[in-house]
Amino acid sequence: MVTIDKQLAEIKSGHLAPVYLVQGEEHFLQKKARVFFQEEIVDEADRDLNIGSYNMEDTLLQVALEDAESAPFFGDNRVVFIDKPYFLTTAKNKSKLEHDLEAFTDYLANPLESTVLVIMAPYDSLDSRKKIVKQLKKQAVLIDAKILKEDSVRSVVKEQVIEKGYQIDRKVLDIFLHKVNFSLTRAMQELDKLYLSVGESKEITEMMIHQLIAKSLEENIFELVEAILKKDATKALEIYRDMLLQKEDPIKMNAILVGQFRLLLQVSYLTKQGHHEGEMQKVLGIHPYRIKLASRQAKKYSIKQLEMYYKKLIETELALKTSVGIKNIHFELFILQFCA
Repeated sequence: MVTIDKQLAEIKSGHLAPVYLVQGEEHFLQKKARVFFQEEIVDEADRDLNIGSYNMEDTLLQVALEDAESAPFFGDNRVVFIDKPYFLTTAKNKSKLEHDLEAFTDYLANPLESTVLVIMAPYDSLDSRKKIVKQLKKQAVLIDAKILKEDSVRSVVKEQVIEKGYQIDRKVLDIFLHKVNFSLTRAMQELDKLYLSVGESKEITEMMIHQLIAKSLEENIFELVEAILKKDATKALEIYRDMLLQKEDPIKMNAILVGQFRLLLQVSYLTKQGHHEGEMQKVLGIHPYRIKLASRQAKKYSIKQLEMYYKKLIETELALKTSVGIKNIHFELFILQFCA
């Protein structure tokens, strides 16, 4: 797989194209690509004059294209960013702007050599049925900024820690990644916080992670699952009500809980078929640490019990989505019934 680092390194070595499409929902990778084009393509002294950014939710596409068709001031290159091009997706036009897509198609067919046009598309997918998308995919160089799989996040984070001159052992790295729910963007934000707390040893410890990194929704859900499986209604309700105070949506919480119980069932089924944790990782495509935690929880219950709990969560999800004004009660009833 060609990583974004390899792509950017190739551009830096002189393989500069006139049009780039940076597509994907990973904010860290989107930002990395943006900074690269700002700092590597345009000299620092010329950036105020030779970099333009246009948000398609509040600016006409024609304005960005006029800028792209302009020669650079003094420098060799001009960089023009087109941000949030929702017209490349299936999203409806909320801004009511009339973007000239024909003019965009014409520009892509004959781009100005001195301009580097960068389309920043923070979307998982584009509408491939649209003429403009087909044209863009033919003409633009794609830079992949999609959400990375867990193993890739692990590799990127480990490389980042080593590159910065710090140390983190495998167990602590697993705890850290679980804490940030394998989000690359959040991991990079939290690493900056950890670097400031590391002493002369330059070692990131488990204690630092627990002390400095706030619990994610997923981590709270994991603790909620633990409390529910232990039939500790008091603890489960306490965790749930704390999340409500943090303005978490009961429907979203239930959806994550459904996913966690689905994982417990998958691990139980695979265990019954004789698969070990390494094989489960290949089948399910998730990080071994999550499988290890799920295995620890699942082995305490029969498949029949987990199926019953999973079915009850699906019923709770339906009740949450169809009832008005009593979302909290439905979820609390599930906890009380489960723990009874």
